[in-house]
Amino acid sequence: MQPLKFLIFSVRLKSLAKLFWVPQLFTGLRLLAGPLVLWTLLNDQVVIAFWLVCVASLTDWLDGYSARYLRVESNFGKLFDPIADKVFIAFVFIAFIFLQKVPLWLSGLILLRDLAIMMGGLLLRKRFPTIDLKPTLISKQNTFMQMTLAGWLLLTPLLPSYPFYPLFNKILIYGTLLTTVLSSLSYVRIFIQTYRTS
Repeated sequence: MQPLKFLIFSVRLKSLAKLFWVPQLFTGLRLLAGPLVLWTLLNDQVVIAFWLVCVASLTDWLDGYSARYLRVESNFGKLFDPIADKVFIAFVFIAFIFLQKVPLWLSGLILLRDLAIMMGGLLLRKRFPTIDLKPTLISKQNTFMQMTLAGWLLLTPLLPSYPFYPLFNKILIYGTLLTTVLSSLSYVRIFIQTYRTS
């Protein structure tokens, strides 16, 4: 392809992508994936659930990357991207509660943490409409750990059994616990600082 034709093609592709709101599409796909994972797991469709988790994890990266690449970052995306993460994770760990794949205390902590963050974020936005609530680094690490744990727990029944699985399960479970606690504390600090400086 000639350089000029490639340039024209790239411009048209970007224009088309902007028209269809690609980042919001990825966010929407992640929102839909949550209920689908719950349904597939409750119907013993572990393979489908595993691939849904993989796709949802990929969209978590793609929505932010596409928004930056296409220069279409928006307040809608900044608000609903983390909400989509939390809704997806909530459905996955609700399924894990039913299937007893992780300790109940871990699923309960994750669900309570995400609910508290969403409620606190909505209250802050109501009081300070111009506030820019960006996910913290530890929060992103926490999301990564949660999705890694979910994917691993769905993958292991499909693999040959090895003695190190229980140890690796514990590492992921307690790693997820640690990042959940640390990310919760980071948001508490942000909420306190916001109210103190207002």
